[in-house]
Amino acid sequence: MCFIIAFVSLVLSYNFFMSQNPLLAVGAMGVGLFFIFLMIKNILFVKNLKESEKNKRDS
Repeated sequence: MCFIIAFVSLVLSYNFFMSQNPLLAVGAMGVGLFFIFLMIKNILFVKNLKESEKNKRDS
């Protein structure tokens, strides 16, 4: 879901930039980057969670 929102926001940002509307372009870019940040944070959290579960099983 975050990927779809980020992708749509980045496409809208490009569209606004090409339409000579920089304020909306920056806003849409901010939303897109925020959701990309959330995706990366979630991926790293799940990766660390799985590694800690694996270490508990091995111990």
